[in-house]
Amino acid sequence: MSRFDIICLGEAMGEIAFAPDGSTQIGVGGDTLNSAVYLARSGINVAFASAIGDDPFGTRIRATLQENAVSDVLLLNDPVDTTGLYSITNDATGERFFHYWRNAAAARKLFAEPSEDWLEGMLDTRMIYLSGISLYTFNDHLPRLFELLERARAKGVEVAFDGNYRPRLWAGKEDLAREAFERVMALSSVVLPTFEDEVMLWNDVTPEATLARIAELGVETIVLKRGPEGCTIRGTEAETLVPIPTPIKVVDTTAAGDSFNAGFLAARLRGEEDVAAALAGHRLAGRVISHRGALIPKEAMLRDRG
Repeated sequence: MSRFDIICLGEAMGEIAFAPDGSTQIGVGGDTLNSAVYLARSGINVAFASAIGDDPFGTRIRATLQENAVSDVLLLNDPVDTTGLYSITNDATGERFFHYWRNAAAARKLFAEPSEDWLEGMLDTRMIYLSGISLYTFNDHLPRLFELLERARAKGVEVAFDGNYRPRLWAGKEDLAREAFERVMALSSVVLPTFEDEVMLWNDVTPEATLARIAELGVETIVLKRGPEGCTIRGTEAETLVPIPTPIKVVDTTAAGDSFNAGFLAARLRGEEDVAAALAGHRLAGRVISHRGALIPKEAMLRDRG
């Protein structure tokens, strides 16, 4: 048996959140880190793979993983470079805006010279999960990342990909982004894009166009997130719209997609059908966006379950 159900691969950063009233909150976040935490809280055996600096934010990231039962055995410490940092501001509707300080982040060198032991550890899992932001983080060393994913698929490890596209990160490199996204999707058995992101990167006119384009790459399961409309699942035979089951009062949309992905993948790893998994994703995301911050308190999750 594999040591992990899933390994989440990406970048973890320090987080400074500015509320509409001007107050601030210090934490840590990052899309695949957020998913890792919510997967662990859903009872999944998960590891987080990245690199951090020898600094207070790096220390807090490792502590956050340990507090949430996420394995840090694949999280490397860099004695030279620092941990990346980002800020979030929210408007009155809960919509978010990001600023980043990450050019010298330790995670960007993760695939510069990875050890064989670390690479072998990355294969000791049922699934590897990464995102479009992961691709940006490693874009100086993408061939080594692709080699790892190819080794994983050859060994029977599934790849799940969230097409999390941030135009500001890829400014002037849109062609590289499309090439990298397409290559990873072709290696993935599960793709979890957001329609709004697909429009920005691919100029898709309709959700159906997005689903058809990704399906042509041979992806087995596509879960297209469509905001308040819910999501559309495309499997081997049909498309199914799965609406959000209950109205949600949005406080902060940070980690909406990350938590949906975690809920969906957790249910899928437990053997649930895709529609049930999508509903689990909707429920988890609904709890998360009704609170402020990427990682809501454990007590809030328990309380909201009733």
